[in-house]
Amino acid sequence: MNVKEQKGLQSKLGVMRYYADNGYHVYNETNNTGPVDFVAINPETKDVRLVEVKTMSFRSKSANWKPGTMINRQLSPVQKKLGVELVYYNIHTGELKCQKKL
Repeated sequence: MNVKEQKGLQSKLGVMRYYADNGYHVYNETNNTGPVDFVAINPETKDVRLVEVKTMSFRSKSANWKPGTMINRQLSPVQKKLGVELVYYNIHTGELKCQKKL
């Protein structure tokens, strides 16, 4: 497993843990080929989340961007149609940011 894959796995597990710690049942997408990283279901509220996880990364020196700003990713058309939420995870601080309120 290369460094990029390791960081991606750390991020995915960190976000999965967040949902599990907040009462959700978490179902992992194991083939890494689907439109989501995992599905989280809250059995009490019946809230269902389709989650795509990205590791937070920040811009270095550049002529076009302010250094230190977070790099944003885009959902695919299929993910948008499904209502997938994009959750960013900082592997250094454990901070999460997402499109929807967690």
